[in-house]
Amino acid sequence: MTIVVVVLAVAVGVLAVALLRTTARLRVLAARTSRLEEHVHGRVEPDVAAALAQARDANVTAKRASLAAGVDEPLPRLPFEPVTGRVVRAVAFGAGARRAIARAAPTWGRLGLRRSA
Repeated sequence: MTIVVVVLAVAVGVLAVALLRTTARLRVLAARTSRLEEHVHGRVEPDVAAALAQARDANVTAKRASLAAGVDEPLPRLPFEPVTGRVVRAVAFGAGARRAIARAAPTWGRLGLRRSA
C-alpha cells in the first residue's frame, strides 16, 4: 500500500511541475501574441491603409489620363480575353488544355487554324 502512495505522490509532483511549466510557457506565448497584435494594429494596418489609398488615387489618375487621351474603354487584361478566360477556367477545373481550347473556340476548325493531334 505504501508503494502505491509513493507512486501517486511522485505522479502528482511530476504533474504539478508539468502544469507549472506549461502555464509559464503559455504566459510567454500570450505576451508574444499581444506584442504581435500591437505591432500589426499599430504599424502594419496604417501602412496597408495608406498603400490602398495611394493605389486608389493612382487608379483615379490613370482613368483621368486615359479619358484625357481619348481612350474610352480600358484595354483587356489578356489578349483574346473572352477566349483565354474560358480556357483558363476550364483548365483550372481539370479539363485538358486541348479540350478546353476546342470548347472555347469551336470556330477555329472552320477557319483552318486548328491542327489535328
